[in-house]
Amino acid sequence: MTTQIARPASTLPTPGLVGDLVGPVVRALGLAPSRRTSGRPGRTHVEVRGIATPGQAGARRDLVEELRAVPGVSGAVVNAVLGRVVVDHTPDVELARLVAVVEEVERRHGLHRAPADTGGHHPADVTPWSRQVLALGVDLAGLGLAGVERWLGLVPLTRAVPPLLTGTLSLVDAVPSSRSAAERTAGGATTESWFSLGSASLQALGRGPVGLVVDACYRAIRADEAAARTSAWTAWDTRAPLTAHAAEPVDAPSRPGALPRGPVDVVGDVSGATALAAFGTVAALVPERAAAVLLSGVPKAARWGREAYAAAAHRAVSDLGVVSIDPQALRRADRVDVVVLGRTLADRLGAAASEVGRLVVVDDAATAGAVARLQAAGHGVVLVSADDTEGLAAADVGIGVGPDVPWSAALRCADADQARALLLAVAGARAASWRAALLALTGSAVGAPIALGTSLVGLTGRTNAPVTLAALAALVVNTWAGRRSAR
Repeated sequence: MTTQIARPASTLPTPGLVGDLVGPVVRALGLAPSRRTSGRPGRTHVEVRGIATPGQAGARRDLVEELRAVPGVSGAVVNAVLGRVVVDHTPDVELARLVAVVEEVERRHGLHRAPADTGGHHPADVTPWSRQVLALGVDLAGLGLAGVERWLGLVPLTRAVPPLLTGTLSLVDAVPSSRSAAERTAGGATTESWFSLGSASLQALGRGPVGLVVDACYRAIRADEAAARTSAWTAWDTRAPLTAHAAEPVDAPSRPGALPRGPVDVVGDVSGATALAAFGTVAALVPERAAAVLLSGVPKAARWGREAYAAAAHRAVSDLGVVSIDPQALRRADRVDVVVLGRTLADRLGAAASEVGRLVVVDDAATAGAVARLQAAGHGVVLVSADDTEGLAAADVGIGVGPDVPWSAALRCADADQARALLLAVAGARAASWRAALLALTGSAVGAPIALGTSLVGLTGRTNAPVTLAALAALVVNTWAGRRSAR
């Protein structure tokens, strides 16, 4: 597993996870946020800002020339799709020196104020793994604290956590529309970090030992996915020549309309709105039950179930050698219903593609146009292609196949066998989301009567138990399904 080589000397001391946590504040103050870097011995990937536009060819050329002039550097290429410059060098080359060159070229070309990478999706970055491992550690510490409290007969710390705060944070995290709004505002990496370390830990403490166990299971699944993704990337990167990283910018058109909503989105948003309405009503009539009612409506099983399937399927295809550029691709898979194939791939992949939904076979040169037309008609689209750069960038799930896959593909497969396994994983995503959504509704249907009609003593714990157990069931069932999906 790769790690950051060192902290850039000319950026704020907020690399990785800490940088994601404080990123919005840093940007609001007009300061330069932490620069994302990653790599392995002899090869370093450094974030370059503003380099992905076609008009910056001069900046890309200057950057490569300046880096090659650094003593010990044997080569450098720009991957404009990923927003990185990749440098091969001897072990004595310091990361701070490489970053200083990048920053100087950015200033020279007026790119130093360009937006930073707030998604944090580069497959060599270990931050997604570290945030889940740290959250898992907090859960285990909470379990230890709960055991000590019980052994010593102390008043549980969880009683100090207001149930209303726990319920509110749980709802914001679990409802797709509010979660998406947070990601648009703060960035995907920052949102995930805050909910993993802050909100998730607070919710776990507020739910007691059972909630801590379930949260720990979720964090372990996500950490396993992140480790597998990084390992698949490292295995590929170790064999790949430096030139394989070179990529020009891709000017992908905007999607013609929103991605169709899936079972998790519909059930999650409706459950969230219903929980808020019920909370307002009960707060006016029986305020002491309001927090319990809010907790009973949290659709945690829906979102966690979809995440569990995507994480497990991601792990399965990573073990086969699939390199994931966009980890969100499999999380969109439950909303796709059409697969576009060029004629050269139709014979080998047609049967697996038909498992996803409607199969559209077109001439290889017409795949990008087919993707746009189908999206405009309201479909979620998977494109499998060996060389359609624009089509792979525009598709909702872009699967590249072959030795020279465009970097615009969300998922890179070396051969048709990997692509076939990946299509089978996509095919199981909608059923997994339906299972998760139904479990979320079941948990709320059991929890709501408890919140409204049982004794106030221990009400929060009794109300939250069905929601938590439904989330655990979604994790178990969909993790199993995701692991088997690519076989």
